[in-house]
Amino acid sequence: MLRRTVLALALLVLAPIAGCKKQAELPELGRLDGFALTRENGQRFGSAELQGQVWVAAFMFTRCPTVCPRITQRMRDIQQKAKARGIPLTLVSFSVDPDNDTPEVLTRYAAAQNVDLANWRFLTGDYALLQKTAEQGFKLTFEGRADAAAEHYGITHGSHLVLVDTKLTIRGYYRSADDDQMAQLLEDAKRLTQ
Repeated sequence: MLRRTVLALALLVLAPIAGCKKQAELPELGRLDGFALTRENGQRFGSAELQGQVWVAAFMFTRCPTVCPRITQRMRDIQQKAKARGIPLTLVSFSVDPDNDTPEVLTRYAAAQNVDLANWRFLTGDYALLQKTAEQGFKLTFEGRADAAAEHYGITHGSHLVLVDTKLTIRGYYRSADDDQMAQLLEDAKRLTQ
């Protein structure tokens, strides 16, 4: 009888340990400063509107001949998969060619890319602020001005997707060319929204 009681108590103590494997916290990789830019619909939009939301950021431009079409495709895939899985997620695309990418141009681009603007924002604005936000905030490369005769249209920018939490803290960088990392981004976003 004593032996069965000890065994039962041991099982009660060990069962929660064996069945509950705690996931490691996502790292805090930096905090974004405030920014205010202009949405594709012409309204002001920035960090104040993103407080309290989990979101994914990407840098792109509409005339980009190289990585931007893939980045936009990846963001669209993330949007569709997050919606299907019930993950509340906002997407934000920052244009690195604000001289061309006016709100009207961004609206046409979003329509041409079959983007659902319900939870996806395309932002443009002052070049210096966009560069500061990319480099100092997101720690991503952004340099150059549009030049159709130059390689990569004269603009260099980071191609990672960036996961940001409700307090504007960066929680992950994901290579947009990597399928496994895109799947991991969704898993990490789900963790932040639970």
